[in-house]
Amino acid sequence: PSNGEILAMASWPTFNPNAPADSSAESRMNRAIGALYEPGSVFKIVTLSAAIDQGLTTPDELVDCQMGAIYIAGHRIRDHKAFGMLTVSQILAHSSDVGAIKLGLRLGAPKFYDYIRAYGFGVPTGIDLPGENRGLLRRLENWTPVSVGSISMGQEVGVTPVQIITTMSVIANGGLLYRPHAVLAQRQGTEQVPSLQPEPRRVIKPTTAAAMRAMLEGVVREGTGT
Repeated sequence: PSNGEILAMASWPTFNPNAPADSSAESRMNRAIGALYEPGSVFKIVTLSAAIDQGLTTPDELVDCQMGAIYIAGHRIRDHKAFGMLTVSQILAHSSDVGAIKLGLRLGAPKFYDYIRAYGFGVPTGIDLPGENRGLLRRLENWTPVSVGSISMGQEVGVTPVQIITTMSVIANGGLLYRPHAVLAQRQGTEQVPSLQPEPRRVIKPTTAAAMRAMLEGVVREGTGT
């Protein structure tokens, strides 16, 4: 988290690198950097941290989660459970879709989009491995009236595992985005040449990252991650 160094990476299914033609292209894909998936509730970290960073909410604010349903542009979105009043910390701990959507709506599409891009979604991380997928994030002008609600809970967006772990590292290290990399250094003869990395970029304030770390502890202490 504090420098972007990838210490271990695994992908499945496996293949024999000495006979790659015997395996399918899917087997040869490094899924950690090349496979897309819809992140779902993990993406609420982006939504909530953006709202806190903008001063639109605090971890202790009470939000009416409307007993499990919300309407956006005529579409009804149901929560996985009927929650009433929850603090923002509890919205994350218990993974309330309605709570996350209400905070996403406060942000508004343009500002939300800016934070999603700042976290590195929809663009390559620049990791020093071949075959990286940039992910899927539609341009803001192509969002529908329902998109803010869907993306707030991790739908309508495609991510790679390395993008998600980079985002988690931003929370862990105090708000800085480091480019992930696998090569520590190279040798030229007997001389070791360090792998030059770009300076980290600030995504959220240190106070926002600290608040999110405390909230994420609540996920495993009393929430969906016990």
